[in-house]
Amino acid sequence: MQEGSLSLTPSFRIFYLRLLGFCFLYFSSVAGTQAECPVQLSQQRVVVRYNGSVAVNCNTSITHKGMGWEASEGAVPMTRDKMITWRVSHLTEWDIEPFCFINHEEQCQVQLLVTIYKTPDSVSISIVDHSGPMIEGQQYKLQCDVHDVAPVQNLTVKWYKGQTLLDKTTFTEDSKTPLNETATLLIRPDRADDGAQYSCAAELELGAEGPQPPPNKTSESLSFTVYFKPIIDENKLPSIVPVFRGYPEVLVCEAEGNPKPTISWILGTNVIVYNETLTISESTPEHVYCIADNSAGRTTRQVNVSIQDISISTVSHTGPMIAGEWYELQCFIQNVVFKIVDVRWYKLNQINVTETIKTPANLTYKVRIRPDRADDGAQFWCEAKLEAKGPQRYSTMSSDHLSITVHSKPIIDENKLPSIVPVFRGNPEVLVCEAEGNPKPTISWILGTNVIVYNETLTISESTPEHVYCVANNSVGRTTRQVNVSIQDISISTVSHTGPMIAGEWYELQCFIQNVVFKIVDVRWYKLNQINVTETIKTPANLTYKVRIRPDRADDGAQFWCEAKLEAKGPQRYSTMSSDHLSITVHFKPIIDENKLPSIVPVFRGYPEVLVCEAEGNPKPTISWILGTNVIVYNESLTISESTPEHVYCVANNSVGRTTRQVNVSIQAKPIIDENKLPSIVPVFRGYPEVLVCEAEGNPKPTISWILGTNVIVYNETLTISESTPEHVYCVANNSAGRTTRQVNVSIQVKPIINENKLPSIVPVFRGYPEVLVCEAEGNPKPTISWILGTNVIVYNETLTISESTPEHVYCVANNSAGRTTRQVNVVLKEDYLPLIAGLIAVTVVFISVIFIFIYSIYYKTAKMGRYSLKDAKPSAQNENIAQNGKHSPIPMKKLSQSDILA
Repeated sequence: MQEGSLSLTPSFRIFYLRLLGFCFLYFSSVAGTQAECPVQLSQQRVVVRYNGSVAVNCNTSITHKGMGWEASEGAVPMTRDKMITWRVSHLTEWDIEPFCFINHEEQCQVQLLVTIYKTPDSVSISIVDHSGPMIEGQQYKLQCDVHDVAPVQNLTVKWYKGQTLLDKTTFTEDSKTPLNETATLLIRPDRADDGAQYSCAAELELGAEGPQPPPNKTSESLSFTVYFKPIIDENKLPSIVPVFRGYPEVLVCEAEGNPKPTISWILGTNVIVYNETLTISESTPEHVYCIADNSAGRTTRQVNVSIQDISISTVSHTGPMIAGEWYELQCFIQNVVFKIVDVRWYKLNQINVTETIKTPANLTYKVRIRPDRADDGAQFWCEAKLEAKGPQRYSTMSSDHLSITVHSKPIIDENKLPSIVPVFRGNPEVLVCEAEGNPKPTISWILGTNVIVYNETLTISESTPEHVYCVANNSVGRTTRQVNVSIQDISISTVSHTGPMIAGEWYELQCFIQNVVFKIVDVRWYKLNQINVTETIKTPANLTYKVRIRPDRADDGAQFWCEAKLEAKGPQRYSTMSSDHLSITVHFKPIIDENKLPSIVPVFRGYPEVLVCEAEGNPKPTISWILGTNVIVYNESLTISESTPEHVYCVANNSVGRTTRQVNVSIQAKPIIDENKLPSIVPVFRGYPEVLVCEAEGNPKPTISWILGTNVIVYNETLTISESTPEHVYCVANNSAGRTTRQVNVSIQVKPIINENKLPSIVPVFRGYPEVLVCEAEGNPKPTISWILGTNVIVYNETLTISESTPEHVYCVANNSAGRTTRQVNVVLKEDYLPLIAGLIAVTVVFISVIFIFIYSIYYKTAKMGRYSLKDAKPSAQNENIAQNGKHSPIPMKKLSQSDILA
């Protein structure tokens, strides 16, 4: 409106302002706080996807001094406009709290409620602690993992089997930012679940302001295989099969199971037929058995082979009968050539029906029966009286007995389940519901509206509804019995605790005494027969007495109760009121039996060992083994070998805690001596000891010893050897896995020593007369001999022939690995004076001979001339200067001296 377009008088303006003020006060009193601030939001609450856009208008109808939006994102500066918009293109602040403010008479504000949501990045379903096929009837846990979702308090996880909703899981965390959440669902699959598709869906229920339908993300379907024991099709394989003589029957045994069962038949003791069909005749044993077998179990069905000429059977019915309903039995008489006088029906020994017929044929006779539960197992048969020929006019032909199974509606045993059951507070009672019926009934309990417990027993307490119902159900019908739970006046119970207790923790028991009109003299607590606490009080009232207990594992199953001693009136002044016994279950952490599972287990290569891990705990612990990083084996026993990791862990786990025992697997390996570090032959030089090192690998670590000679043993990895060491030493590496020995031959290295007696240092050589030099040397190893002549001539031989052409100096060299020895031989060249000497000697001999002959000739002449008479001359004594001739005639001889000869 433009200024001046409307002219108002001053009095009217005053009236107008007063009217506005009155209206403002009136609407403030009616509308409350929202009306006190004269701004309106286009939306009181917005739901925005993370990183999404949002726009909210804030408007006013009054003149103001300025209005704006205050927010950590998208703030709008103060303006005098009457409508402003808070707008954010990409909203990413989780805890944003925008508000619109206005400056009027004073500043006020209105907050906009903002919910930012984010759908999960992923939703996945898995099975907890299980892989592979499931077994029918066992319990398994499914887990749904929802990653990065907000807000969690608006999250609902829905569980589906196919399109059927099974359960919902909600969350109570109050968080605006994204979180990872996990939901679990316990299932007990049956055969119908084989191949069923399970899935979980994460749904954000954001209210009316949120997107519709609510954002939803579903996991991929989880399909699993359910193994179940075979069920033989009893419709195709009755328990009794009549066989008429000469008419073989084919039995068909079909069974449903997973894995697919294998079918076999047992006939007699040792005959087994592997086939789904079996042809039987009158020669077949009376009882044959169909066996359906798979990895989940084994089912056997006995078939009684009834050889008949007359047969009894049910009409248009197979299987069990229902008590109270009508059925028809038929008697089939086949190939009877004589007249049938009558046919009678029997149940046990009572005649039920008599029919008289005299027509030979293949006939069928029927009778109607109405069995009751007492007829379960009753036997029926029929007899045909035949008019035969011969001396015995009549003969009787009987059918086999037909045993019927009668199914009946359950009847609950009211003696074991009274209609009113008293319950003392804190002392649970166990109700037992037993029912007779055929088939055996399943028992369940109904507590309240939706609680159903499937068990024959039900534990009730003061928290149990006033009326519970036992329901016995089978295929015939259903029977229900109501039980009224009556809470009694004195009771014992735990305080702020239900279920099993944990060993070592403190708990409180309370004794509640209600509506007792007499004085309470004292209250006593009992554990078995021991008084634990005594309290003396004399005030009649509804009182609670408490005692603190700290159970240990020995208290599992212990019973507590309280007794109140009352001061009554009458001849018996005092009376005692006892509570029921409170039996406690104590759960305690597993304790692994260390005697059966040592911390170190030796394993020999090729000989696996079986570890047994047993643990005591309550609840009974589950046993698993951890091998390496990711391998977990669920079993009480574990077979280990040389390929098993060095450390394995037995984990005993129950709801109280977890106990782990480490087992060190010691692979027992026979020692292997390092031959590279210990050669078989070791040279030793005199005066230079050697150190032998014997290293061996094995497990356990081998001990090293040395054997020297017969009795000397040295325990060390090293051995110092010298020339005094025996020729053979032995390194012995020994451990529990075996013993390894390595022989070392000690070779004493001796430098050659040349025999100087056989090789003089100076050797004379005469011209024309070669000499042979012999060089012999001792040493270890045996030396090689060579001769050096001059500069480059080397002769490899122990002998050397030298002559006048041989160099002046020759060298004998004796060499081995211990060293080298050289001996110089000086060759001295000599002239040969022997011929000259020989000539001189010859001249001398000739000269002496001439002289001798000359002397002799003179002597001879003298003797012949008779200058001496020698006849019969016999000297009394022999003259040393006279030579005797043997004829008593001495020859005068003169003894010559050496000087005479040389002259």
